[in-house]
Amino acid sequence: MTLGRFSLICIRAIFLNIFLLGTAFAGFFGSDDKGKSGLDFATGYDINTVSTMSGRVLSSPHSGEKENILVEIKSGNETLNISIGPGPYWEKKGIAINVNDDLTVKGSKAQGQDGKTYVLAQKLVNKTSGAQVDLRNEKGDPVWTVRNSGNMRMESPAGGMRNQGGGMMRIGGGGMMRR
Repeated sequence: MTLGRFSLICIRAIFLNIFLLGTAFAGFFGSDDKGKSGLDFATGYDINTVSTMSGRVLSSPHSGEKENILVEIKSGNETLNISIGPGPYWEKKGIAINVNDDLTVKGSKAQGQDGKTYVLAQKLVNKTSGAQVDLRNEKGDPVWTVRNSGNMRMESPAGGMRNQGGGMMRIGGGGMMRR
């Protein structure tokens, strides 16, 4: 076997391992704390897992991890924990949700490390009252994001910022050294 062929096989094996490990951990994004979901509620939205579910409210909106607000619903035989955004946003822009209301939610479904099923809500409709709220756009970006100087920056519930691009690129050039 030639050195070039061996190198090619090794590179393919490495990429395959990375791909398979990435798939195995797709639902987990955060801490290893016991009793916690391990999900990143601000940026963990996966457009590949979006579906629409309906169910009856089991609990009023309450604080969950990292200042995120959760609502439990019973959908068929499954209990879903609906993530409806950070507390400060929900207090200003949320809709009334009461125990036993019928909800329809469109969002990204994920399994938490705590064994619970979560839905990062994109759109929520309270069929009992007729109220509805859009929480994310079609790409899954939260509506509580802030735009600064052309780069999208997201405020996490913990107060940090995450830059959505840019890297070595700078407006007007000059991001990389030139000779």
